[in-house]
Amino acid sequence: MRILLVTAAGAHVPWIVPLSWASQLAGHEVRVAVRPMGVDAVRGTGLVTVPLGDEATIQRAQSRHQGLAYRGTPRNLPGNWFADPGLLDKDLRVNMALRLLAAAEGAAADAVALAESWRPDLVVYDTVASVGLVVAAAAGVPAVGHTFGYSFGFDYQGEEELWTAYRRLFEPYGLDPVFPRFLVDPCPPALRDPHRIPWAPMRLIAYNGPVVAEDWLTRRGGGPRVCITSGMTSTLLDGVVARIVDGAEKLGAEVVLAVDHRDRAGVAERPPAVRIVESYPLSVLAPTCDVVVHHSGVGTGMITAISGVPQVVLPQSTSQDFWADKVERAGAGVAVRDVEHADPDALPGVIRDAVETVLDDPSYRERAEEISRGNAAMPTPATIVGLLEDCAAGADVRSSPLLRTA
Repeated sequence: MRILLVTAAGAHVPWIVPLSWASQLAGHEVRVAVRPMGVDAVRGTGLVTVPLGDEATIQRAQSRHQGLAYRGTPRNLPGNWFADPGLLDKDLRVNMALRLLAAAEGAAADAVALAESWRPDLVVYDTVASVGLVVAAAAGVPAVGHTFGYSFGFDYQGEEELWTAYRRLFEPYGLDPVFPRFLVDPCPPALRDPHRIPWAPMRLIAYNGPVVAEDWLTRRGGGPRVCITSGMTSTLLDGVVARIVDGAEKLGAEVVLAVDHRDRAGVAERPPAVRIVESYPLSVLAPTCDVVVHHSGVGTGMITAISGVPQVVLPQSTSQDFWADKVERAGAGVAVRDVEHADPDALPGVIRDAVETVLDDPSYRERAEEISRGNAAMPTPATIVGLLEDCAAGADVRSSPLLRTA
């Protein structure tokens, strides 16, 4: 059958790759649709890529709504609002939902055209990329959401303003609104929140892209190995990284500084006894480390967690606070808070102390290893493909043993 996967751009692309390839290796015809800014990332995975929409149009549509600004969103948002947006102030909640829908509106015409020309049998869509629902509606096929621990579970039908905006996504094309049959969630069980609708847990398998496993990975000195990385979405710490490295070295650690190729020029000189790796997959590097220090991004954090490695997280935004809370509640690491307001001279020492705490207390490693084992016990992407096949064939999958409910 034909399976269309619709992903959001940027850091979301790796999440959908394992299920995409599992579907293709099961003999299905697979295409991955994404807004223009994500085309190169998807194409690099070896999958057939379909661009949706015009990037300038999408960005203009999104700019009408503040949504979850990376900078400037209040840091005191209540509870686990990622899992339950109903906890948010109504104005912020509505703006966040409208921003997601605006991005979908900007690509909806192409989505309808794709549905009519390619005729998929099933649509799997990143829950941030609502345009996938438009494709499913236009093709008259089931939609399945793909999330990663939280799904922005807006109650579109429960609030008049959101329901009006949601219907407006479909109505220009003569379509009735549709919703996902269920979600696929690769978040490790210990870090996952319940969803509003049934979901199928799936083992998180990291997508690397091509890489050479260098021999130094398995050569270890006498001290602990500390990986310091800012991940894909944060540059606030760039000015203090050198001092963080210095603090880790004072613990007698072997320091590996993992940087994106775009940031390599900012590392002017190799600090003594520090190994710098450029655009190196964390899923290959992390299992060789004793602790990973990072910006509290969900992607970096999940890969660290399934590697069985404790983490020190440095959240600098509301979304990163969300992951920091998860790490601390799970006992898998330590969060250093308010780093953007910290004294830059004192911050490296605070981070060094956090690293020392994690290294000295074996419970952090033990808990991280439990998370890793929990992930390994989840159904594989290949198993989930069978559930997708049943759904596309019209089976009532609600009774499937693969599905969970809150």
